[in-house]
Amino acid sequence: MKKLVVALLAAFCLVFSYIGWKVNSYQHGDVTLSKDADFYLVYPDKIETFQLSSDGPILLNTQKMNSENYFGSGKNYILDNRYLVYANDQHKVVNDNLVSIDFKSGKILRKASQYASYLSGTDGQYFYTAGPYHTLAQFDKQFETSQTLVLNDDFIPFPAIYVDDASIYMTGLKRELYQADTEENVLLVCDKQNFFKQKVYKYDNNLATGEGVMANGIIYLPVFGNKTMEYEKIERMSQLLTFDTSKRTFSSITLEHSSPSALYPLKDKNLLFIEHTDYQFSPISFTIYNTETGEQVFHSLKELNPRPHHLEHVRQIDDRRLMMILSDTLIIYDLQTKKITNKTTLSEDYVSGVWVNP
Repeated sequence: MKKLVVALLAAFCLVFSYIGWKVNSYQHGDVTLSKDADFYLVYPDKIETFQLSSDGPILLNTQKMNSENYFGSGKNYILDNRYLVYANDQHKVVNDNLVSIDFKSGKILRKASQYASYLSGTDGQYFYTAGPYHTLAQFDKQFETSQTLVLNDDFIPFPAIYVDDASIYMTGLKRELYQADTEENVLLVCDKQNFFKQKVYKYDNNLATGEGVMANGIIYLPVFGNKTMEYEKIERMSQLLTFDTSKRTFSSITLEHSSPSALYPLKDKNLLFIEHTDYQFSPISFTIYNTETGEQVFHSLKELNPRPHHLEHVRQIDDRRLMMILSDTLIIYDLQTKKITNKTTLSEDYVSGVWVNP
């Protein structure tokens, strides 16, 4: 009897310890904002505040958080021009952790979600997450679940959700379970208001496409290349695949340089940043593509070679300058002179998020 009592007490202690850990893990907090700040860097365990002078970034403040993976990491999105939001891929014990930092009030919101967040997206007002064999979920700014849609088991989504005023779009593979030879490239369209599947659009099965962006009613996807019959080798191409959301039609854009690998939207709504990756140690290079005129301007950063890393957190500061991160280096780049104007070594080689004040 005594052993049973001891065992029950031990079990209760474990349960309450776990609950206490979860409460502490997802508690809210505050970030110290500065009126002199031009941008903030979010690391898994801290936030750094910077001012951007003519000589380069100046560190104003470092705020350490109370746990090593307080913020974790995830693809960044902006809601309502004030919230930096992402689905934290560092917390995988039971639920994913949704993270929001309000850069007007300084409030930090961390909340557990019962839904997978392998892919995510936003329409600027709501945050969306989904995952293979899981549920598409819509969250408001307080991470309250607004609507959900169970995805079919035969649809394997690629890691991005694109949203406009009326619809939600996801690219991926459609195939019968355990039957790879039935695989098809598809774009799934869902009604945003009522959250039901509208239609599935097929596109060229030979294309290997990556995570894209939506700009001015068009979804742009980088084409890594043509898949060979053996599916072991991909022949490089110089294309973007596009989907016009109003006409519901696919088309392609031929680039002047090959191997587009990553796309970023810029502050100028007509411009796209397209990174190129020909091979592992190729020069770091990118194209600025004007979606309105079709103009392409190529930039090569040969002084940063060789390249074991990729550019991340690309942001447009003003009409002529970009800010981007390469491993532990923050780079300021002049688009007009095609030169790096400043390189700053960061305190760590991994940045979870970047916020640039409007």
